[in-house]
Amino acid sequence: MIDINLLPSAQRRSVLTFDRTFAMGLLILAVLVVGIIVFDVYERYQIASLNSQIDNERQTVTKLQDDVKQVTDLRDQAQQLRAKADLLERVKQSPTQVAEILSDIANNTPHGVWYSSVTVAHPTNGGSVTLAGDTSTYREVADLMLNLDGSPIFGDAVLTTSSQTVSPIAPNGGDVQFSVIGSLSPAVIGQQ
Repeated sequence: MIDINLLPSAQRRSVLTFDRTFAMGLLILAVLVVGIIVFDVYERYQIASLNSQIDNERQTVTKLQDDVKQVTDLRDQAQQLRAKADLLERVKQSPTQVAEILSDIANNTPHGVWYSSVTVAHPTNGGSVTLAGDTSTYREVADLMLNLDGSPIFGDAVLTTSSQTVSPIAPNGGDVQFSVIGSLSPAVIGQQ
C-alpha cells in the first residue's frame, strides 16, 4: 500500500538552490567587477597624472621658447651694436668727417638756394654728394657749382637735372629745381 500524504508539507523546497558552483561563479563575478572598478580608477589616476605632466612640459617648453626668443633678440641687438661700433670707428678714423662735408656745403651755398635733400655716398672707389633743391635763378645754381669746384673737399660738380617753373607770383623769375652731384676729393674718399 502506498501512503500518500495530501496535506501540505511543513518543509518547503527553495526555488533557487545555492550550490558550491553557483556560489563560486558569483564570487568570481564579484571579484571581476571589483577588479574592473579598481583598474578603471587606477587608469583614470594614471591619465590625470600624465595630463598633469604634459601641462607642466608645455609650460616648460613655452618658457624655453620665450627664453630662446629673448636670446635671439639679444644676439641681434649685439650684432647691430657691433655694426654701429664698427661704423663709428670707421667714421672716427676717416680723414674728413661728415660734419665737415656738411659745413663745407653750408659755406659754399649761395644766398637763395634751398636744399630738399643732401645725399653723401662713400663707396670704396670714390665718393660723391648729391644736392637737390630749389632756387630762384639759374645763376645761383651756377654759383653753387663754381663754389663746389673751388672747395677743398669737393672736386668736379656736375649738374644732373634742372627745370624752371614760371610763377605768376614772381614775374621776374621762377622756381628753379636742380640736382647737382659733387665729387669728393681724395682726402674724403677713404671715409666709409
